[in-house]
Amino acid sequence: MSSLSDFLAEPRNVIVAGVKRDGRPHLSPNLFFWDGERFFISTTRARVKYKIFKRDPRVELIIDDATGHRYARVSGTVEVLEDIRSNLRMDRAIREKHAIPVAADEELAASLAVDNRVLLAVTPSKPMSEWSVLGVDA
Repeated sequence: MSSLSDFLAEPRNVIVAGVKRDGRPHLSPNLFFWDGERFFISTTRARVKYKIFKRDPRVELIIDDATGHRYARVSGTVEVLEDIRSNLRMDRAIREKHAIPVAADEELAASLAVDNRVLLAVTPSKPMSEWSVLGVDA
């Protein structure tokens, strides 16, 4: 059985759930990077989740391995990070983790600006040892 840290370091999606204005859940798969304290998820200002988390920072995450029936479920709060320059390291980490080619800093920053990208920084509400997990050692 792998450790939770190893599981989170593997290239996989996180399902991000927020609450829409009408109370229904909004779910979307995303690439992510876990730095040991927070999850970082790239999105754009045009996406529904940007609008949701600007209004309501509550979030639920599922990191899933359907073929191995492993998962981690995490509750937390979202901080929307809008300054591209100060968050370039995390944008780069997301891409490198998922084997997406990454340009030099200037070119990466320019492409993030053109795409109108922001980062969602998710702080878990409980320590890793209290997350709901299956198939991994917390």
